[in-house]
Amino acid sequence: MSSTTDASASGADLSGAGRWCAIATELPCMVLSLMLVGQVVGSSIGGVQGGTTGALLGVFAGLIFGTYSVYLTIQHFEAIEQAESVRRTYMPSIEEIMEEPEFLRDYEPDE
Repeated sequence: MSSTTDASASGADLSGAGRWCAIATELPCMVLSLMLVGQVVGSSIGGVQGGTTGALLGVFAGLIFGTYSVYLTIQHFEAIEQAESVRRTYMPSIEEIMEEPEFLRDYEPDE
């Protein structure tokens, strides 16, 4: 039981796992998609040899764009985390806490 408490206190839970899965799959998806685009464009221009060359160019372009995309995504997530940590919760004053709610007050109709 103490291990669960320790894990949640240290922030080692799975609440941010979705973000990291998205970041982890971003680079391979970019590389594969641009490789296929490069292969199709290269084969339409230069045949079989053009397809191979286009696929290699697509891999390099996907690696560059994917790395930049991962960098931007991490920067965005860091900005969100910093904005969440700065946010303060609302704490009413003691007068507002001790004030009797309106629905408990006696109703006196005007004559």
